[in-house]
Amino acid sequence: MSNSPIRFGTSGWRGLIADDFTFANVRVAVTAIAEHVKAVAKEPTILVGYDTRFYSEEFSQLAVDILQHHGIRTLLCETFTPTPAIAFEIMRHKLNGAINFTASHNPASYHGLKFSSADAGPALPEVTKDIEARAARLAASGGVPALPRGALKSARSEKVNLRQDYLKRLEELVRFETLRKGKLSLVIAKPFAIRTPPPAWPPMATPTASASSIAMARGSSRI
Repeated sequence: MSNSPIRFGTSGWRGLIADDFTFANVRVAVTAIAEHVKAVAKEPTILVGYDTRFYSEEFSQLAVDILQHHGIRTLLCETFTPTPAIAFEIMRHKLNGAINFTASHNPASYHGLKFSSADAGPALPEVTKDIEARAARLAASGGVPALPRGALKSARSEKVNLRQDYLKRLEELVRFETLRKGKLSLVIAKPFAIRTPPPAWPPMATPTASASSIAMARGSSRI
């Protein structure tokens, strides 16, 4: 186990991009997750999400390819998505879990991978230990080779946008009218942004939507 490249810490596995966090190691991690999921569910569905860090979209597509290769139905977020929105989607559709590419508060040179279980929370130690053990066996056997080109041409890619349903749920839970009356001044910190994200979760003009966007900004920074 000591030679395994995959070690889960606080809510996920993180590593330096191009050093620890590589396509080869992501293949090992996602394959180990696929094996674990298949062992606990007959016909699992896994959501794959990502933040705005370097190569997030490419790592996410790799995860989708591997999961589908293992016969797992996979939903891919069509754009960068906050962690709380991913958790809400797991609960809303009773999914078997999610893989989320983010390194949380770590510096820009890091990337990471979170695995959430069917309860929408970070995977518990007994789950991550099983994934680590599977990853160690895969690494010891030489790793996981890249899928051959064209291997998944027949697989249908299902993409989802979680924005509308998540914001709607926020408006059901948060008393935005009270926030408006409070005339609050808030500072939102987005540490270690790698690039300017596309306008998928844009700032909004109305007071109610502004409060929603505050919550979204907090989620997108992975605090």
